[in-house]
Amino acid sequence: MKSLQDAVRSILARPTPKALIELQGALLALEDQGRAVEPALEVAGHFYTYLSELQGKVVAQEYSEMASRMDIGAVGAVAIENLVAGEGVDLWKRLLLGGLGEGLMVAASRQYVKGWQVEAGLVHSQAAWYLGQALWRASQQMQPDLTPEERGQAIERVLAPARDPDTPAAVKTLLIGRIFQLLLLGRVSHLLLAPRDGS
Repeated sequence: MKSLQDAVRSILARPTPKALIELQGALLALEDQGRAVEPALEVAGHFYTYLSELQGKVVAQEYSEMASRMDIGAVGAVAIENLVAGEGVDLWKRLLLGGLGEGLMVAASRQYVKGWQVEAGLVHSQAAWYLGQALWRASQQMQPDLTPEERGQAIERVLAPARDPDTPAAVKTLLIGRIFQLLLLGRVSHLLLAPRDGS
C-alpha cells in the first residue's frame, strides 16, 4: 500500500481512477486520525467518480469517431460497388439511391458523436455542481471574513469556464481536474503534516 505522501504525489502528477483508489487506501489506513480523513475521502470520491465517468465517455467517443470514419469509408466502397455492378440506366439510379442511403448513415453516426459530446458535458456539469459546494465549504474555513456575496462571486469566477457551453471539453477537463487537485491537497495537508507513530 502506498503511503499518503506517495498517493498524493501521484494524484498531483497524473490523476487517474487507479491513483485515487490508492489514495483511498492510504486515507483509510489512517485510522488514528478518525473523522479527520472524511473530508479528504469525500473529495477523493467525487474526483474518482468524475474521472471514471469521463474515462468511459472518452472511450465511447473514440469508438464513435472510429465507427463514423468507417461509415464514411463505406460510402466510397458502395459507390465503387455500384459502378462495377451497375449497367446502363440502372447505374445512376443505384448510385443515387446507394449514395443517399450511405450518406444518411454517415449523418446519423456523426449525430451519435455529437450526442457523446452532450453526455460528456453532463459529466463536467455534475462535477462543477459539486465543486461549487466544496469550494464554498473550503472558503468558509479559509476565508471566514468574506460575505456570502463575495464568496459566491469568487467561486463563480473560478467555475465560469467549466459551466460555459462554449469552453472546449479539454479545457473543462483540465480546469475541473486542477480544482479537484487543489481541494484534495487542502483536505489532506493537515494529515500530511500530522506526526506519525514512531516518528
